[in-house]
Amino acid sequence: MAKRKKLSRPAKIFWGLLAAVLIVITGIWGYNRYMEQKKIDNLYKHGFKLLEEQTALYIKENYSGISKIEFSPIFIDGDGKFTMLTANVVPVVYDENGNSALLGMPTEKEDQESYGLLEGIYALDFDVWKNDVVYLSDSASGKEIDVSKYDYLPDEAKLSESRKIDENMAALIDEGQLQGIEKSSEGSPQAEIEYNVEIEKGEYWEWQR
Repeated sequence: MAKRKKLSRPAKIFWGLLAAVLIVITGIWGYNRYMEQKKIDNLYKHGFKLLEEQTALYIKENYSGISKIEFSPIFIDGDGKFTMLTANVVPVVYDENGNSALLGMPTEKEDQESYGLLEGIYALDFDVWKNDVVYLSDSASGKEIDVSKYDYLPDEAKLSESRKIDENMAALIDEGQLQGIEKSSEGSPQAEIEYNVEIEKGEYWEWQR
């Protein structure tokens, strides 16, 4: 049997350097991809945190009899290229009797508007300098509000009225899913709010809390 020819020292050095270069290139590519995805995730967390605040504060300040408001994870589906990209969150309202109901889900009589991209968040993107661009819908004025530079909801982005939320709450109250809750300027000042900016893949209407 013929002996296998050993690599010369220059050849070993060449292949060793080539392997090292490939490892470095792969590492840089993987790191850049990770950082890009992290930046996109942070954009979604930024925008949806402000939407959750806008939604929760309107409910807390305009409905009495509420003990708690919480949110589902942010559900993202589709890639925006070959399939439509959707992103939504589900608000959950608890009354003082321990009942709870999901907003944005179909009720017995009609479908309800969701809470997410184009349904509360008018724009969620990056500008040319890669800074966050976040616009929330103002259902009272019909305009869009630039909240890109804010980590917490500014006063000017608070809702003075919301047809979507009012219709959703009215349907849940009429069906008996929520009890002892009514539209009131007294609000529910003691109501607890739990925000959620975890990101999950999937359809929001399949969420089971």
